[in-house]
Amino acid sequence: MRALADLAASRGHNVTGSDRDTGGHDGRNVTDCDLVVYTNAVPEDNCELVAARRLGIPTIERATYLGELSRSFGKTIAVAGCHGKSTATAMIGKAFSARNPTVHVGVAGGSTLGGRGFFITEACEYNKSFLHLSPDLGVVLNLGYDHPDCYADGAAVERAFSEFCANCKTALVNGDDARCKTLCEKPVTFGLGKDNTYRAENIKSENGCRSFTFVTPKRRFAVGLSVAGGHNVYNALAALAAADLCGIGATAIKGVGSFGGIPRRFERKCIAYGKTVMTDYAHHPDEISATLDVAREIFPSVAVVFQPHTYSRTRALLDGFAAALGKADTVILAPIFPARETDDLGVSSHDIAKLLRERGKRAYCFDTMPEITLACKTLTEKAVIFMGAGDIDKAADRLAEKAEADGEWF
Repeated sequence: MRALADLAASRGHNVTGSDRDTGGHDGRNVTDCDLVVYTNAVPEDNCELVAARRLGIPTIERATYLGELSRSFGKTIAVAGCHGKSTATAMIGKAFSARNPTVHVGVAGGSTLGGRGFFITEACEYNKSFLHLSPDLGVVLNLGYDHPDCYADGAAVERAFSEFCANCKTALVNGDDARCKTLCEKPVTFGLGKDNTYRAENIKSENGCRSFTFVTPKRRFAVGLSVAGGHNVYNALAALAAADLCGIGATAIKGVGSFGGIPRRFERKCIAYGKTVMTDYAHHPDEISATLDVAREIFPSVAVVFQPHTYSRTRALLDGFAAALGKADTVILAPIFPARETDDLGVSSHDIAKLLRERGKRAYCFDTMPEITLACKTLTEKAVIFMGAGDIDKAADRLAEKAEADGEWF
């Protein structure tokens, strides 16, 4: 929403906004508006929506608004996938930097206001939001089961992605994922397998960062990444393939190589009490597993402070969370971040902690952030990752502030 607000303001509109946690909602906020844009996390009985409709002010859901905006650009590139959309979208933006693209990323500090030639945006599958887009190029990074509050099973997710691909003039998909390859009849593919249109060869790793040979149908390029993790090879392949399909050459290689990541994606904050403090947005078992794989390459021991995101996801993927978090040496669980949901499913973070302990893992669950900060001070691991899509990053900030006050920070 913040990125969309900035984009609207850049076009000369007077933009205001409200949020539940910063000032709250009030029907008087919309009195002089010409249009009200809201997220699908906002309930229909929200006082501002009710006031706008009573006053006859048009209202539009965020995904619909994004779709309308996208059609005002020359070409739209939309990045879909159950994991990694924000990073891949921002990396594609760097690959296209010579063309001054406008980049819409759902994380503070990740978006770029550029020209109207290229619009590069995340395409979110939640509630089929991405079907409001009609991309010139659609990218599918991966498939998996998520959002159990709106998808009954994995097959329902795949059907939604098939609809997304049908809306794209060209579909660029992960050819190493068998499910992605069947989303449309003639996809362009990227991956490590030799049958992909675009692929990576000769992959090497140094301090967690990969270098590889990027192979196109016509040429080969040497690529070195500045972000860690094997999953970023796939993000880079998607970015470089998208650039090649749009006629962008060597500048894309430079842009991808200089990409340094975005906030809360394996982001180093500081060293506190002798351990590296990091934040990460992972909130699905597959994402947690990938992040911990990266951490294991770099640090000899790793602790995780995890805040589950939504009750429905926690209940549906409970065993997966325990399996993924089990890769850490110590796990600390924070209370579930409810987002748009209410606590009526009978699940809590204690359930994950219980499963981990039954599997012989060190796992603790605390109900308040001050308790978590106190527990983190005494951790003996070389790194502690504050992980989740809610406000768990604030706990990392509190630990850093406490360490600085104690003279244990740098």
